[in-house]
Amino acid sequence: MTYMNSAQAIMFLKNNQPFTKDTEEKFEVIKKYNDVRVHFLNHPDPQCIPLFLNSFGEGSGFGVYQLIEDVLMKYSIEQVVPHLITALHSEHIGVRYWCAHIAASFPTPSLITPLSNLLSDPDPDIRRAAVTALSQIEDDRIIGLFKGVLEKETDPDVLEHIQEALTEPKLTSLTPK
Repeated sequence: MTYMNSAQAIMFLKNNQPFTKDTEEKFEVIKKYNDVRVHFLNHPDPQCIPLFLNSFGEGSGFGVYQLIEDVLMKYSIEQVVPHLITALHSEHIGVRYWCAHIAASFPTPSLITPLSNLLSDPDPDIRRAAVTALSQIEDDRIIGLFKGVLEKETDPDVLEHIQEALTEPKLTSLTPK
């Protein structure tokens, strides 16, 4: 790993909004992305929050995308959620997918609307990630939302995921209004 400062790390993220689909040619760039991740783990700077949230391409980033949440967990819900709400509306499938996963670690009612919008996303993996994130939010509206989606959902894996979420103690203890 070569030394970098926060300005260089921020510039790298700005230049990769979002990454393209995973390819072998991108491996060296993803290695630098991981160096940027490590830099911000050790030198937190809230400027990196929206840049990381909008950096996800299609694929796993060779396993690095899963680790970005560790950086984001260094910040408060108040710092992350406004940027997360924006990213959940992204036109980029990778950004929506990974941000839906990250949303599960920031369970707040302000994420209900953007996550519920993802329940009709064309990609079933995004719908499943949205179900997981929504099931972490302790709000009685979630049960009605899931029941409404059950009637329309056609993907068997998403249906099963919703049914499992409806049996989680966090949701079964709530009574819908």
